[in-house]
Amino acid sequence: MDLNGITSLFGDSLTRDNLFLLMVLIGTMLAVLAIGVVVMGVNSPLKRKVKSIQGVADSSSSSERIGGALENMAPIMVPNSKKERESVQSNLIQAGFHDPTALSFFYAIKLLTVLIALFVGAATYLLMQDSGYMPLAIIAVFWIGLFGPNMVLAKLVSTRRDEIRAAVPDALDLLVVCTESGLGFNAALKRVGDELNISHPAFADELDTVCAKIQAGVEMPIAFKELVDRTGVEELTGLVSMLSHASKVGGSIAQTLRDYTEDYRDKRTQAAEEVAAKIPTKMLFPMVLFIWPCFFIVALGPGLITLFDALK
Repeated sequence: MDLNGITSLFGDSLTRDNLFLLMVLIGTMLAVLAIGVVVMGVNSPLKRKVKSIQGVADSSSSSERIGGALENMAPIMVPNSKKERESVQSNLIQAGFHDPTALSFFYAIKLLTVLIALFVGAATYLLMQDSGYMPLAIIAVFWIGLFGPNMVLAKLVSTRRDEIRAAVPDALDLLVVCTESGLGFNAALKRVGDELNISHPAFADELDTVCAKIQAGVEMPIAFKELVDRTGVEELTGLVSMLSHASKVGGSIAQTLRDYTEDYRDKRTQAAEEVAAKIPTKMLFPMVLFIWPCFFIVALGPGLITLFDALK
């Protein structure tokens, strides 16, 4: 139903401004409701009664209170699609947020950004009523509020993936040196994690997790497969396959690591050559649009000015 239909339904007094003010009122009521849910979640009498029965003192810090508040806001934005929830959870893990409540925090932050976008959109409407760019500005504000958290999460995932990908060659070289010097694979993996703790802390934490899983009884290929799922670095898939094959046939892990390191180094060289080969094509369009016009102006401009003066 368009605005004319709504106006005919409710009367001529319902103008566009009144309709927008009604939308702002509904948004304000939703914001107040969300804040009420937060306050009731943080200061819930039921929670205080349970703590008093259990004999637990109410000594939670401000960060824990904020965390509880965000968790209570999350169900408003959590989608019903299980596939979407699993996708967001996987992105959060790849971004380094391994806490079980990370998904609730993400959707709570998304709700806050939507509410902020609602008020910013209302302010934009009031300040830009006479501007022709007002609808575009409101759409941009709501788009940023709704999809901004997803864009930030994707950026965090990409940054962490690049950091881990840059740490893999150093880790493989250190792992080869440790295994060939006589250390067992688990001890070598632990030593590599300790050595990379300063230069590559994200990958060092992941290696510590792999060591803990192997010590807990998880098979080595499965532990490395979970490492690939947590980091999203697909280049480690070949290492998982080679280690699985070596553990099944009883081959030398040190030789397997050395072979994979050489193969990985060749792949990195090929990837660098591929990027270098694409540079001339990528530089063609900036040169045509920005560099060549300036060159022609500098090279031919004085001659053209002299020619025009002579023709006059």
